[in-house]
Amino acid sequence: MLTYTTLKYIEKDQIATIYFARPDVHNALNNIMIEEIISIFNEIENNPSIRIVVLRGEGKSFCSGADLSWMKKSFTLTPEENLKECQTLAQLFSTIYSSSKVIIAAIHGNAYGGAIGIIASCDLAYCVNDSKFVLSEAKLGVVAATITPYLLLKINHSQLKELIFTAKLFDGPNAMDLNLVNNSYDSEEKLDLELYKITTQILYNGTQAIIESKKLLNKLVMNNISPFKDSLPQLLAKTRVSPEAREGFTAFLEKRKPNWNK
Repeated sequence: MLTYTTLKYIEKDQIATIYFARPDVHNALNNIMIEEIISIFNEIENNPSIRIVVLRGEGKSFCSGADLSWMKKSFTLTPEENLKECQTLAQLFSTIYSSSKVIIAAIHGNAYGGAIGIIASCDLAYCVNDSKFVLSEAKLGVVAATITPYLLLKINHSQLKELIFTAKLFDGPNAMDLNLVNNSYDSEEKLDLELYKITTQILYNGTQAIIESKKLLNKLVMNNISPFKDSLPQLLAKTRVSPEAREGFTAFLEKRKPNWNK
């Protein structure tokens, strides 16, 4: 296993647990972390002794979405560099979704923006009741582009529109009602107990049967979305360097309302 600066890794009894390890910024995603997640998934894919991957966050949160200080730097990139970063972000979600392993998100604290894309890319997801979710992209003047295909696999079309258009906060029970997570628990201890039960049940079943079942299910549900996926990084690249996004990022970092709210 390679050495990673933004992740921590534990492997035991056919289960790999990956911790997002930037707790000082609530595990916000930056270009290094995104590339490291892709890299560690590629390593795990080639390890036949691993059957399940659990994604967790160190500290107070699962993941607070994109690191806005990093995102704001997109204004200094060339168009080619900007597009490449957006393509890498799209690759992150695709890599998680297409893994032959069973991928489980175990969520606590904040799960904002791109973190919800990670959750939706997983096969299963479980959280605690006081987890906080928000699709905050529109609040910052950008489009939730590369995560939308995976969100649509979990959340009803009309409900997803409401979440994106309002950028409203919702909790664990709400996330369960939306089908974003499979279940929500009133404590992390109960989450850990149920996670143990679920992974034990999965490991009891045939390895190849689960792999082939996942391939089949993913293929059947993704057919209507796949033709559009390749164009989404271009859409994100365009909107994240727009004047509206520049104002949105700047206003957030300066802790003021953006000019469209004045």
